[in-house]
Parts: sequence; C-alpha cells; structure tokens
Amino acid sequence: MVPVTNGGTLRLMQDDRFAFPRSELRSRAARGAIVNGSFLLAVEAIGLVQAVVVARLMTADQVGLYGIVSVTVMTLLALKQVGIDEAYVQQQGEDQESAFQHAFTLDLGLSIGFALIVAALSPLIGLIYGDMSIVGLMLALSLLPVLFALQSPAWVFLRRMDFVRQRSLQAVVPVVTLVVSVTLIVEGMGAWGLALGALAGNLSAAIMALVISPYAFRWRYDSGTAKKYLHFSAPIFLAAVCGLMIRQGQTLAFETKLGLAGAGYLTLAVTITRYADRADQMITQTIYPAICAITDRPARMAEVFEKSNRLTAMWALPFGAGLALFADDLVQFVLGNKWKPATSLIQIIGLSTAVYQLGFNWTAFYRAVGRTRPQTIYAVAGLIAFLAVPIPLLFTNGATAFAWGLFAVNLVAGFLRWRYMKDLLPTARIGRFVLRSAVPPILASIPIVIWQEASGHTPSAGRFILQLVVFVAAYIAATAALERELLTEAVSYLKRRRSSPAPVHSAPTPTS
Repeated sequence: MVPVTNGGTLRLMQDDRFAFPRSELRSRAARGAIVNGSFLLAVEAIGLVQAVVVARLMTADQVGLYGIVSVTVMTLLALKQVGIDEAYVQQQGEDQESAFQHAFTLDLGLSIGFALIVAALSPLIGLIYGDMSIVGLMLALSLLPVLFALQSPAWVFLRRMDFVRQRSLQAVVPVVTLVVSVTLIVEGMGAWGLALGALAGNLSAAIMALVISPYAFRWRYDSGTAKKYLHFSAPIFLAAVCGLMIRQGQTLAFETKLGLAGAGYLTLAVTITRYADRADQMITQTIYPAICAITDRPARMAEVFEKSNRLTAMWALPFGAGLALFADDLVQFVLGNKWKPATSLIQIIGLSTAVYQLGFNWTAFYRAVGRTRPQTIYAVAGLIAFLAVPIPLLFTNGATAFAWGLFAVNLVAGFLRWRYMKDLLPTARIGRFVLRSAVPPILASIPIVIWQEASGHTPSAGRFILQLVVFVAAYIAATAALERELLTEAVSYLKRRRSSPAPVHSAPTPTS
C-alpha cells in the first residue's frame, strides 16, 4: 500500500528476488497490504472473540495463571526471534534453497534449545510464584518453539512478496486455536484449554508448512553462514532480553503487589491493547522486502517510512482513543463487571500502546541495511526507564500510576526513535506525520467526550453502541478529508495493477 519511489522502474537486488516484473513493486506492495490487512481484520476478529469468551467463562485467577505461564513462555520465545527470518529475507544468495535450509537449521537449533530452557525453568517459575500448577502448563507450551520453527516456509513467501500463500499458512493458527480453546474452556479445562488450543493451532500450521514448502526441510550448517547470521542477530537477541525483563517484570510485580487476580487484570489489559500494534505489523511485513530492495536510495526509504507510519497511525491512534473513551462500557456490557478493576489499565495502556506505535517500524529500516546494534541501545534505555518509573509507581501508588508511568516511558521511547531515524534518513518528516496523524482521532473524540459528560456516565448499552458508531463515523470522515491524497495514491496502485497488461517476462523462481 505504500509507494517506494516517485516513478520509474525500481532496481531490485541482484538475485531477482521477486518473480514478477520490477515495475510492479508498487502495485504488489499495495495488493500485499490489502491481503495482509484482510488477514489482520480476520485474525483480530478471531482474537477478540477468544478474548471475550475467556473473560466471560474464566475467573480472574485462571486468566492470571495462564497469563503468568504465557508471558513467561512467550517472552522466552521472544529471545529466539533474533531476526533469522529477516536476515533470510535480506540476503542476496543465488541458491535460495540452500539459503533457506541454512536459516531453517539455525532457527530449528535455537528452537530446540529454547524448548529445553522453558522446560528446565518451569519448576523455578512455579516456586517463584508459589503455584506448582504452572509447571505442567509450561512443559506443555515448551513445544511451541519447535512448532514455530517448522512454520519457517512462510519466510520464503514473504521474501517473494507472495502474501496470499504466506497468510494462508499463518491463518491456520488462530482458527484452530479458537475452536480448540473455546471447546476445552466450555468443558471446564480453564487455563489448560488455552494452552492446548495454542499447541493445536501451531501443530496444524506446522503440518501445513511441511506440505506446501517450496524447499525441502534439511539440516544444513556452515560456520561462515552462521557467523553472518550471528553478526546480524546478536544485537536483536540482546534487545529481546530487555523485552523479556520488562514483560516478565511487570507480571511479577503485579502478582506481588495485587495477587494472582492483579496479574489477571494486567493480562487482560495487555491482551486487549496489543491489538493497537497489528496495523504496524501488517504494514511492516508488507514493505520489508521492498525496503531491502531500495537500501541504496535513502530519499525513497524516507518516503516509505513516513507513509507507512501514517497508515499505521490510522489504526493505532483511534484504537487507543476508543479504548480510553469506551473502556467502562466495554467492561460493563461485554467483559463483565468482575473486570472493573482493570478499566483504568485498559484505558491508559491503550493510549500508551497507540502512542508507542508511532515510528515503531524504525527497526525494519535499520535491519534492511544490516545495522541492528541501535536496537540494543534503544532496548537497554527502555529497560532502565521502565525499572525507574512504572515499577516504583506500582508499589507506591497502585496500578493506575503504573499505567501512567508506562505512558511516560513510551513518550521517551518515541523521542529516541525519532533521533535514530533522523540519523538514518535525514529527510524523513517525522514530526509532521505525528501531528497530522493525531488530528482525526482528536476530532472524533471531542463529540463523544461532550456527550459522555452531558449524560453523566450513566450506563446504557444503547448509548454505548450509538456513541461507538458516531466515533467511528467521525474518525473515518476526518481521515478521509485529511489523508485523501495518501489514500487516493494507494488506491491508484491497485487500479493500475488491475488495468496493466500481463507481464512479458518474470524473474525466475529461485531454485537450487
């Protein structure tokens, strides 16, 4: 959806990574954004259904128990996400089957190691939280890293910008997870229902990946190739360690201060607010292969950065504003009053997460040029700020103060991102797109705030639905007026693609 040049034919990387004419990169990116956007909407709808079912059928303690296990496991797995897939997309090797097998070997080796680490740490985590029922859940979820590695053929389709096949593979996970999880929760399995649902979804996707993979799964290790990946991935690993400490630290802090139910409130707030970053993930994954193809053209990279973030803000900012405006009604009429203590967390963390998305994909541009060290510096600074502000506020002033402290940390993080991107892409107009993106959600929020103040905040399901409709309509109208040029430009690439003649040639599909 994001153009990457002002005209002409793009020069692709030397290995002709795309199996389509080079002049189609713009329209392919636009079509990819549509595919990824449709996938995003479907997955988020499934995720929200699951979140509502979980909130309705499970107690805060049950959700808190699973939250402790899932945060522990997923943050450990985040350490495994050291950019092997992105390094594979970036590389220019001539033998793509061999390149895939080298990357897969490294990823599978790391996955097996992390599976063993998760299993070994399970008794310790149980002792830390004083609940040994955690051990069984962690042992079950220790299989996840290996199942993730077996889904690596999705990297090949991403590199080729074949988003339909990539997303078809990835769509298996949320669908199967929802069906299995809800079925088991209804049967009274609680946290085990969520764990077994996650395993079933990823096992199904792994089996499908084995079937449709364009390359054979083979163990292929070369020390020289491994060193190249290590040089790319080591800083990302260190950044992931910082992320692990933040996510695990806040869960432990909430459990210590507010008990298992407190961990459940945090888990629910994080689960709901994490949807603010979905547009960024979708757009960044769409454009990353294109960024890798234009790394010698900084002006065009700056254009991609600015426009991709304007598109991301179209989702993230109204999502955060909507949570701030309607969290009370969401709890009252959807989640249930047992989640009332989580209301302020949902509101403030929703806003905080939305702000955090502004410029969030800066790491993709640094990775595209092979510079990953700045990500480590950024992550360390974020960890220090997190330990210095939100955590002390939690213990001295409670959960709401923690959320405001997190908001302040994200503002500082936004400033650091701005500094890094100005160093890499001096022509990027970061301040302009941030201010421009904030206008539509502010305009859409004003009538709702006035309406809520006039009505005295008395609960009414009908008024909640009507206000939500007004907010969405006002936001769409404001965005259409202020971002018409960008939206028209994006649509033009889709029309151009549909009206263009069949290509006279294609780049050869990479084979061994």
